[in-house]
Amino acid sequence: MHKIFPSVVILALIFNFAAAQNATAQKIGHFDSEFVLNKMPDYAEKQKEIEALAGTYDKEVRSLYDELEKMRAELRASEVLLTPEMKKDREKAIQDKQGEALKKYTELFGYDGLYYKKIDELVLPLRNKVSQAVEVVARRYGLDYIFDKAESIGMIYTNPVHDYTEFVLEELGLKQE
Repeated sequence: MHKIFPSVVILALIFNFAAAQNATAQKIGHFDSEFVLNKMPDYAEKQKEIEALAGTYDKEVRSLYDELEKMRAELRASEVLLTPEMKKDREKAIQDKQGEALKKYTELFGYDGLYYKKIDELVLPLRNKVSQAVEVVARRYGLDYIFDKAESIGMIYTNPVHDYTEFVLEELGLKQE
């Protein structure tokens, strides 16, 4: 019994390691979506349009805040000459203007504001196109996972051997210069 037990254990270990060697590893790759998007001519146009829109929206909000500051300055300048009732009326007008400015800012730049809706409208189709190209590349090269270096997933180091950005560009018909 003592002579058979060690040989059974050794055989079990050998078969265990042999099975582990036949197991396939998962294939992982990465690409840089910002690099790919910047190579797309449509993306540059969309970015310019978004920047122009942001400037327009910023001017609208800034004008409201400038009016608010002007109202505050006028109140400080004439505060001594006003009756308590007049002062209260002007403070109420200032609060209303501040609420209007905050509402306008939220409407334009808030979580569900017009600015972000416009970004989704303009850039989302391009991102979807890149995602479809990434899926094609992943299937072609048998990859289980592809990470995006441009997104904040915490990639500290990436081996260039596993970089599939070139293939994504190729799939999109964008030549690398």
